[in-house]
Amino acid sequence: MAKKKGKKSALATAASKKLASIAGPKMTPEDVAHLMWHAETRGEVERVSLDDGSWAWLLPAQTTGGQPQMLKPTPAMLEVLERFEREGHGEH
Repeated sequence: MAKKKGKKSALATAASKKLASIAGPKMTPEDVAHLMWHAETRGEVERVSLDDGSWAWLLPAQTTGGQPQMLKPTPAMLEVLERFEREGHGEH
């Protein structure tokens, strides 16, 4: 017999809130693109070409296997970057 999904217990709710606070706020693709754009302009990350003709940001942190980490932009991120290139980036 399948167990019914009920309301979360107070303990489960508190645990979910604690995990959310540890993980921090969720970032939108726009937030990530903005963050990476600034990191790129400061020279903290660089764009590298991939075998499929696309590109990714090369991050300074290494994975546990010693391989460099790369972040490939999503279509939403690319739209933000194109807007920055086309319209500029406001001061903040």
